[in-house]
Amino acid sequence: MSSSIPVYIKGKDEVVLLSPAPVNQIVHGNQEEIAPPKILPNGIAKASAKSAKVALVLDPLSITRVNSEGKKQTRLVVTVGAMKFDLMVNSKSYRKALIALDELGADNCTVIIQASMPAFGKLEAAGLSVQPKTPKSEAVAV
Repeated sequence: MSSSIPVYIKGKDEVVLLSPAPVNQIVHGNQEEIAPPKILPNGIAKASAKSAKVALVLDPLSITRVNSEGKKQTRLVVTVGAMKFDLMVNSKSYRKALIALDELGADNCTVIIQASMPAFGKLEAAGLSVQPKTPKSEAVAV
């Protein structure tokens, strides 16, 4: 890496050479120092996330039918044990899922919701899909 970076300043016909900033820089008033990276002694790593990706496998018989004609989104509340998830699903995909559920039958399909969870219980960008179950083929020993 070079020790200087060429920078063009808009409106001027000159290029200024600047030095890059030091890594892990901590500034205390007028004093600058290089801070060593923090290493936790217990070996447990920590991180934070903006949201979590969630996949919920629904019971096909528990899905209720609502009149979603003319509505852009349908509110869906999913309960898993003591947890409750609140989400909005595109009404067109909800109607298509119900039609696919009727065609395939409740025993022959899996209904899945995939969404991001920015806060506990609140799901966003939810997608609903119905996937047919494929019969397990018996392995033939040769």
